[in-house]
Amino acid sequence: MLNTFTTFMPDQRLPPEPFSPARAAAFVISAITSPFVVTAVTVTLVVMLLRPAMPQLLLWAGISVVFGAVLPFCFVFWMWRIGRITDVHVGVREQRAWPFVVALASGAAGVSLLYATGAPPPLVALGGVYLVVGLSLAIVSLQWKISVHSGVLTAGIISLALIGYHEAIYALAFVPAVMWARRYRGKHTLAQGLVPVIVVAILTPLAYYCGLAIVG
Repeated sequence: MLNTFTTFMPDQRLPPEPFSPARAAAFVISAITSPFVVTAVTVTLVVMLLRPAMPQLLLWAGISVVFGAVLPFCFVFWMWRIGRITDVHVGVREQRAWPFVVALASGAAGVSLLYATGAPPPLVALGGVYLVVGLSLAIVSLQWKISVHSGVLTAGIISLALIGYHEAIYALAFVPAVMWARRYRGKHTLAQGLVPVIVVAILTPLAYYCGLAIVG
């Protein structure tokens, strides 16, 4: 019997939906706040704020982006291309296990490399935040579908505020727009968008300061 991992093939396409400004806005918001995009932008801004010499900047930013965003995305894209998941945002909860496992393993390897190459403690600590937030979202997703979009965006914004971009905290005002976009597109309910925001808002500073205490 075919299951949810094998019934979809990426060359199957649904008929295009009629255009509307709301649908376009929801699509754009979902795209620019993809966890892969948010992670890459966040770690790049963090490395730039630390103002290392150019070789270290390229090294630490490269490690952070590759292991935090590029490799997990490549795995998800490969899973989509072979028909094991329905979309690159992994909208089906039952299909999220392996993407989470790979993202966490890749993140752990990235944090280890940052530490081994002498990255500043705040950057290593934020790598720990990535792992804690990812693990918490993965555990909840085993039983209940939640919005990784809103969770990762919240973690990214708070991380930037913690490390020195204090005005970044005002960007939390944009999180409801992400929750609306995911709900409008039929990906999540309001509760599925709100719960990860609350959980991540609590975990992010705790994980950051615990990480600093360990590596600082």
